[in-house]
Amino acid sequence: MSRSPLSYPLTRAADGEAGGIADLQTDVMRFMAILAICLVAIFALVQSIPLNSAPVEPVPDPLPDIIAEPVPEPVPEPVPEPVSEPVPEPEPLPTAAAPTPAPVTEAEPLQAPAPVVATEQEGFTLQFENDLALTRLVARNEIGLYAISAGESLRMNVNRGRFSFWPAATPNEFHEMDSSTVPDDVANALRRMHSGSAVRWGVTLPAGMQQQLDQFMQTGGNGAIYIAANGQLRLET
Repeated sequence: MSRSPLSYPLTRAADGEAGGIADLQTDVMRFMAILAICLVAIFALVQSIPLNSAPVEPVPDPLPDIIAEPVPEPVPEPVPEPVSEPVPEPEPLPTAAAPTPAPVTEAEPLQAPAPVVATEQEGFTLQFENDLALTRLVARNEIGLYAISAGESLRMNVNRGRFSFWPAATPNEFHEMDSSTVPDDVANALRRMHSGSAVRWGVTLPAGMQQQLDQFMQTGGNGAIYIAANGQLRLET
């Protein structure tokens, strides 16, 4: 009996398919065994958890209790009323001492004869119209009145009707005034500050008044030249 040349390969194919099905069945059984083991382990774990476990109580929040309770406000202590004490009067501050202070005296309305300045040229006399003209011109610093002694020169100052004398340099040029024509209040103010040797009285004139005086004297003749309170000179022959 002869075999067909295709009989062997067909037989081999059938054996291969039978072997593949057997391997697949083996793998399925292994998978099912592993799955069963996993289910048994899970079931045992679930059985170990107690069914009647105590519920967890929530922790109370302490914040609402703290907020609900009002905080008592501090009671202010009574403040004792201050006892009023008599305030001592402030002591007067020492005033700055002026250099070489001089006593002053209040000026009174002067009605004495007008002071006469020594004549600069024979035939002319120079004098103030009255004592008020002298004090006003000195107060406005338009003229200067000096008390001159040996080694010392004092200039008169008038401030709010008060006479005072301050050390000053001796003027280079001045018109000498007769001491008998000096007002008594001016002389008394000088005596309170200066005592001793006799003094000479000198008057200095500003440039405008000196120019008027020179014009009157250049005319020649004689007469009385008066110095008014407004600073103008007047010639009376």
